[in-house]
Amino acid sequence: MTAAATPEPGASAAAAVLASASASGVRRLWFTSGSELTSFQEAGARARHAGEPTPEIVTCPHEHVALTAAMGDTMVSGRPAMTAAHADLGLLHHGGAIHNAMWGDHPVLIMSGYPPTRAESRTSPVFWKQQRWDQGSIVRQYVKWDYKLSALDDPGLIVARGLQVALAPRRGPVYLAVPEEVGRHTVPVTGRVPSAQALGVPVLGPGDAGVVSEVARRLTTARRPVIVTDRVGEDPRAVALLAELADSLGVEVRATRYRMNLPDDSPWRSTTPLDQFDVVVVLDHPVPWMPALEQPSDDAWIGWVGPDPIESRVPLHELRADARTVADPAAFLAAVLGEVGAAGTGAADHVRQRRQRPPVDSAARPAAGGGPAAGAPTPALIAAALDRHLRPDDLLTWEVFDTAAVTRTKPGTLFEKGGSSLGWSVAAATGARIASGGAHAVAVTGDGSYLFGSPDSCLWLQQQHDAPVVTVVVNNGGYRTGTTTLAAHYPGGLAAAEPTVVGGHLTPSPDFAAHARSQDCYGERVVRAADLAAALDRARTAVERDRVPAVLDVWVPEHLTGSMEPRRRERARATTEGNSDG
Repeated sequence: MTAAATPEPGASAAAAVLASASASGVRRLWFTSGSELTSFQEAGARARHAGEPTPEIVTCPHEHVALTAAMGDTMVSGRPAMTAAHADLGLLHHGGAIHNAMWGDHPVLIMSGYPPTRAESRTSPVFWKQQRWDQGSIVRQYVKWDYKLSALDDPGLIVARGLQVALAPRRGPVYLAVPEEVGRHTVPVTGRVPSAQALGVPVLGPGDAGVVSEVARRLTTARRPVIVTDRVGEDPRAVALLAELADSLGVEVRATRYRMNLPDDSPWRSTTPLDQFDVVVVLDHPVPWMPALEQPSDDAWIGWVGPDPIESRVPLHELRADARTVADPAAFLAAVLGEVGAAGTGAADHVRQRRQRPPVDSAARPAAGGGPAAGAPTPALIAAALDRHLRPDDLLTWEVFDTAAVTRTKPGTLFEKGGSSLGWSVAAATGARIASGGAHAVAVTGDGSYLFGSPDSCLWLQQQHDAPVVTVVVNNGGYRTGTTTLAAHYPGGLAAAEPTVVGGHLTPSPDFAAHARSQDCYGERVVRAADLAAALDRARTAVERDRVPAVLDVWVPEHLTGSMEPRRRERARATTEGNSDG
């Protein structure tokens, strides 16, 4: 939160919006142009000229990229962010990023304009076409709050309220529609604009004291307890406390890679099936198990803890628990550690025996591997190369790729989207790099998801804002859903048996390296596993020394066929594995 500004006399509603957002901690407005959004450009310029605090307007050529970059901003900075999009169609262009914003717990104020309704302002046919009865209904299922600003509203108060809701646990996106006339409308100056913090942002505590004590007792006395978590890594304090609790009590941890929830060098990481545990503590995890695939044993005790321990965002959530409490994960873990400190001698002996037996499968974490491998790249070999290449402080964003063998030990260095809409990784890495002040960022994505992410706009954004990112495209020439999933659903079927699987193969494969070079970026195709390490080094040099984005187009065996030959024949200049486009 910063000191609240007082808009100058005659200031517009847009000026009050920006002043309130700045006072609430927003540092960047990820902006995609629209004719009804010019008031924000003018208000931002006036604030900068007057030396008033105001969010930086970051130009984004595509709304999907803007919202995804805003997510990268929030996940690194911990602050709220804003987007601005053009009317209903710009809001629609956010697309699946809205789903990811909700499921990634990102406090983003999503704004879009609304066409003018006064006769003298309706100077284009589009102003009739862009009117919707209820523009907020486009995103209402995915946001915590939505509002349409009117000329009678106090715009600073409305923004403060929206960001208050966005920042309240569980964090998430909110939506504000800003009509064209309202944005340019002069508002009376009544003093300093309010902020979300002035209204009051609630903070969760450790949860119900009885549940804390029960969890502490059961973790101490259980035969084999486990903590299952997905979101602890959103708070670095919680990561350290979870590691301390696991070490203190010999508790196994099943953690996803949505964030770096538990350091990869912890001996208590586990992949043991859930039915092997007599105590299961779910710590901020939306889907800790899928009953069709596995679930705890019928006699296991289950505790469920988090900002929303009943997952109220989901219409049907049938997973059982014996105790649930609303809590901040870090505060809950600290409280449990406090209770554990008072454990009796007998319990301490029991724990000591458990601590001497870390889970056998903790040693089964995929190894990084030795030297460079021969043959074609595979996802496992790419992961091994990344493991050797990445430094502890590097940021890694990923989607549709297994990072289990890529060692991450520092909180806030591993990020996944949280939702299921593809096209997230590259723009998120870009936003994260900008918000971090220049940390080295690597994005790993598939070829299909890279195309979903509007790569032209991502590369332009990186160049325009001096935030180059290394992008690794794991290019298997298709979609798993349309190839391997097809084959699983229809074994022996006709569609998967065709040489080119219609609806699954991306044939011919785009030349992502050439595309990057056409935009004055670094682009290289990698078709040999032995070249991965050197290619990653060259990409880092391009980003750090030359200040240009880098794209590595890594060709892995195709879905179903396991062969690279059909795609290699598509381009005469890729006839040998030794050729690499640098």
